[in-house]
Amino acid sequence: MNLKNFLLLAILTSLFACKNDIDINAPYKDIPIVYGFLDQNQEVQFIRIEKLYQNSGTLSTDQGAKIADSLYFDSLVVKIINIVSKDTFLCSRVDTISKDSGFFSNARNTLYACKLPRNNNANEIYQLSIYYPKKNLYFTATTPVVKDATIYPRRTVFRNDIPNHIFQFRFKTGRNSALYDLKVEFVYKEMNAADTNIFEFKTIVYDLAKSKDYQPERDVTENIVSRNYINYLKERIPADPSKVRRSMHVNFTTYGGAPEFRTMLDLNTPNLSIVQKNPQYSNISNGGIGIFSSRNYGERIQEFDFSTIILLSQELPNFVY
Repeated sequence: MNLKNFLLLAILTSLFACKNDIDINAPYKDIPIVYGFLDQNQEVQFIRIEKLYQNSGTLSTDQGAKIADSLYFDSLVVKIINIVSKDTFLCSRVDTISKDSGFFSNARNTLYACKLPRNNNANEIYQLSIYYPKKNLYFTATTPVVKDATIYPRRTVFRNDIPNHIFQFRFKTGRNSALYDLKVEFVYKEMNAADTNIFEFKTIVYDLAKSKDYQPERDVTENIVSRNYINYLKERIPADPSKVRRSMHVNFTTYGGAPEFRTMLDLNTPNLSIVQKNPQYSNISNGGIGIFSSRNYGERIQEFDFSTIILLSQELPNFVY
């Protein structure tokens, strides 16, 4: 499961950050908590489905949290349905992926997985269907699939002799996208000065945009000032005479999110009014909590021109060309 995605911890935090009036000992209800992002470029789609934790009156909260069975449904039928083509994909239960330790039990980590066909040209809309046969309960959610962005190829040129010289990140947003994270990843080779056959590749990530709104299927150009970018690299690469370094290339990467994700972020923006309370976002029907949406990751390697390689060897510590 690739978590390059979209900030799982931030998402889960935002789902509950503004909700402070849950009565833990209220009458028991079967409420699913869902976290699922479809990504057409992933071989397997994983959906996390847990129960809203509610401890009994005979157990303390920390005691109940250590019982794995209190966190999961004993039986679920989970499907993903293409509501355009009517194709249905049954998800299988997966219990083999480990879970980090924490307040809640990590003795079990149940996910639901299935494979979906990839068709970048299709306008797909998928529905998540969750059925709990023990109580005859249904929960659903729907999302369009975010299609690939097109990152335009270009040779990356930095200049130091032209004030405010820029290089550009140009791309076309994908179908069904609503917002993007954009990153420029500088990749360099770091070798042992005493033996250059000993080396590793390192990456420095520059966040160009975070959760920025864009219209789907539109050409976008973002500018980066060469001098600012070089200074950013210099601040993050320490001088080390025991190393020899060489610039390799930059990766332009896009992380696209569907409209549901943007809606969730909008609703969880800090509230500056006197009444400090935002509505809790969820697109899960029938009282479910969470988000079922879509994302898309893309990247393109952009080569440097030779003048840029020379410039970086002059500017960055222990770099050669």
